Amino acid sequence: MSEQHYIFGYGSLISSSSRRITGIAGDSLAVRVHGLERTWVSWKGTKMRAVAARVMPNALCNGVLFEVPESELENFDERETHYVRTQLSHDQIAYLPGYAALALNSKVWVYLYDHDKHGLQNAPIVQSYLDVILLGCHEISPHFAQEFIQHTFNWENWHDDRHQPVYPRAQLHTQAIELDQLLAQQVPQAFLQRRLAP
Repeated sequence: MSEQHYIFGYGSLISSSSRRITGIAGDSLAVRVHGLERTWVSWKGTKMRAVAARVMPNALCNGVLFEVPESELENFDERETHYVRTQLSHDQIAYLPGYAALALNSKVWVYLYDHDKHGLQNAPIVQSYLDVILLGCHEISPHFAQEFIQHTFNWENWHDDRHQPVYPRAQLHTQAIELDQLLAQQVPQAFLQRRLAP
């Protein structure tokens, strides 16, 4: 039997439609991973921030595990070009109720980001990218989307680009009001400072 490979998606890869743009991806398992902190980061040469995880004791990061054929890993590596694919320990994974644990001999991967090397630049959070993530979270539950917001840091410099999306994998949807209500409730100060993108 061939080795099973899973990726822990904690940003746009939470969205089933977004990850299937990149390659073959199985159904998802909702989890929390201990020891990872998720923050908004950006890097030179781009017009937007993305979420990125780094190792941080006592931190918590929710997301999904999805199976990927070994032959497809290269496609996801290319998508996550600014990140380093790193193996995740099964001991760090807590499964949400209703989701069965993976076999311990399966490999679980996560894309980590070198915060010290890259740091924060001036690029903004763009709403089109955030919408994809939150829509993916809503595939699990509204509470899962709320938890994503609560366990993500650096909510400053935020642009609403829905009228002209910057994110190349932006999704058309009709849930803008619902998503904005959630964001206004969870990060009110940052939401009030959100600007209309030029």
